[in-house]
Amino acid sequence: MSAERAIRRFQARTVLDGLHPARCLALPAPLLERARGSALGRRQLARAALRAQPRVFAPDQERWAAWADEEPWLLWPQAELDAFTRELGAIALGPVVRVTVERADVLFLREALGLEHWRRAQSADAWRGPAPEAVRNMGRALVQRCERDAAALREAVYERGKIEFLGHAGRRDPRLAERLALAYASAPALPCAKEAWLPAATVPALLAALLAPPPDVEAPAEQGYAE
Repeated sequence: MSAERAIRRFQARTVLDGLHPARCLALPAPLLERARGSALGRRQLARAALRAQPRVFAPDQERWAAWADEEPWLLWPQAELDAFTRELGAIALGPVVRVTVERADVLFLREALGLEHWRRAQSADAWRGPAPEAVRNMGRALVQRCERDAAALREAVYERGKIEFLGHAGRRDPRLAERLALAYASAPALPCAKEAWLPAATVPALLAALLAPPPDVEAPAEQGYAE
């Protein structure tokens, strides 16, 4: 396989494999997987994607190859993307979660967020101190709008996570945000950076921590024995 052909295949994988199934010609999941696994299917998906989003899918192999190295989330499977998006939403709601003390309210938030994300909201210190009052007020209003409906709050937190992630991508390049938006079944209007609650450094730091290789386990030092 020539280097140019390999680059083209890599670009196709980068821009096509991360799309939400709802964005791929409305194909059922089994047919979508078959299409992604064949050259003919990929060409059909690429043509449809190019018609729908020419800015994102216009051929530019060098750009997408570099971005895939710098932004590995471009190749995340759907489950990983969804989990990170929910984590971002939970962290953004953290200022409200941390000041909630009434038992019934705490239990409601824990149920809606899930135990793992509730704990993340409790422990994350995105603002390195007290969050802005405006963020606390917006978070409080979000919870109140859901009116004790755990499913509604869960969905609202997911939507908040989308805004935070899309804001990060848009700060890097508007085309990255456009591509990330296609990884969701639906997405808020772009750009999102001005709508974000989290500081601009939060998402890059979380991604760096998530993608960092595990620290090497040091082998125990050999013991010397005096003769």
